[in-house]
Amino acid sequence: MYLLDWSIDTLYRPKLLGYYRGSPGDTNMVYMTPVFFNTQTGEEIRQDEFRNVNAAQFEWAKNEPGVIYFENGKRGYQQVDLYRYDLNAGQKEKIYTETSATNIDGYYSQQLDETGKILILSEQSGWRQLYLLDAKTKTIKPVTKGEYFINTILFVDKKTQTILFTASGKEPGRNPYYQHLYKIKMDGSGLGLLTPENANHDITVSPDGKFIADNISTLNMPTRSILRDARTGKIITEYSHADISGLMAMNFRLPEAFQCTGRDGSTTIYGAIWKPSRFDSTKQYPVIDQSYTGPHTFMFPKNFVSAIARSNQALAELGFIVVAVDGMGTANRSKAFHNVSYKNMGKNLLDHVIAIRELGKRYTWIDTSRVGIFGHSAGGYDAGHAVLEYPDFYKVAVASSADHDFRMEKDWWPEMYMGWPVDSTYGQVSNITMAPNLKGKLLITHGGIDENVNPSATFKLAEALIKADKEFDMLILPSQHHGYQGKYNDYFTKKKWNYFVEHLLGAKPIWDFELR
Repeated sequence: MYLLDWSIDTLYRPKLLGYYRGSPGDTNMVYMTPVFFNTQTGEEIRQDEFRNVNAAQFEWAKNEPGVIYFENGKRGYQQVDLYRYDLNAGQKEKIYTETSATNIDGYYSQQLDETGKILILSEQSGWRQLYLLDAKTKTIKPVTKGEYFINTILFVDKKTQTILFTASGKEPGRNPYYQHLYKIKMDGSGLGLLTPENANHDITVSPDGKFIADNISTLNMPTRSILRDARTGKIITEYSHADISGLMAMNFRLPEAFQCTGRDGSTTIYGAIWKPSRFDSTKQYPVIDQSYTGPHTFMFPKNFVSAIARSNQALAELGFIVVAVDGMGTANRSKAFHNVSYKNMGKNLLDHVIAIRELGKRYTWIDTSRVGIFGHSAGGYDAGHAVLEYPDFYKVAVASSADHDFRMEKDWWPEMYMGWPVDSTYGQVSNITMAPNLKGKLLITHGGIDENVNPSATFKLAEALIKADKEFDMLILPSQHHGYQGKYNDYFTKKKWNYFVEHLLGAKPIWDFELR
């Protein structure tokens, strides 16, 4: 892949940059071959059998010199194999295989000790749950069961055979994106909730496993930092809390959570809403959708830091209602919920449209005839796609550093979520092939030396829009990579705000102001 670097002040011609990167469906890719070395003899042991476009993951066996456990994922992300390999004897055996009709996106394994026990996180039941694999007998049994999503294994106490893990969606009646800390025995007994408060819990466990640092917050509840006993969850002390008096003195308005029903007519989807500090319920406000449909992550601001770190409140101050929605197809809920987007990412915004329309029926101050959208990277694809897939609903879009056509992306991401080999679905969801659908206002931007999402797709979209005789706007930041930095990010932010002020709010924007 190639880029032209115009950012070197001492050069008066661009510098050609090149880098290796496979695209979906490529066959002439860089392959990785596992190679091991005996440090005493210098012997090299190549494993051409496991030559792959994705690096295999290795872990040395505990108290077994020269023995490794390694995961090897097949291209297409529908099969993962786990091996035990004795380099001394040159013997390898497959001890576990997982397959899926869609993709495997939540698999994780962790060796426990020298007994050959391995913890596995898998979605094979339909929910990401914990399993215990015996490498010697090749038998696997569930440690946890239920309709909830396990996020992370934080600590394993070998003496007491206790596992500490975080999970979301287990407590009934609570937001499924709030995570809590649990303990359980390796035999599946003694499951217990250690953080009972109805909020999100960001957890750190002490190295000896005796204490828990628990940062408790929600999108509109400031962080409290609690020290707990890891065995019981009992609070030992509250050692800090966020002081937001400065924000409140500015009349800062904290975001609010909301719920709607998804496209299937039964599944609850969640979102957040930002209002201007001078909100007036007798007025009608245009709506701006901050989008990133992933589908490897989610957008709901589960904790206080993520809620205020976004620029959504600043955008709302200009006279907008800003929303973030997690529709069906995004991560950290059930496998079925996630599968909705598999080979179907062109429909990822359907639940956004449903949610915004529902909010419009619910609140008179939301004007669903004036809806805009913005997003970066995969969210930039969303923004561009919105005014092409739903041109009568989304009227204004700002799409930054977007992968407008997944065939031009890095290989792993589209092959994970759109499937491999590449088929006609790639073309069907491409913003480039849908360019003639544009009716509203579209601003496309990109960093000139973006080696993450190559700017080629943005240029190709521009070509397609020109050929379709569609009016649009484009901004190239020549010296910027995938993320815009410093003055360049300030420039883009002003450009984005002004684009919505002019085309969605219908007001005259200003340029000469300083960001603070």
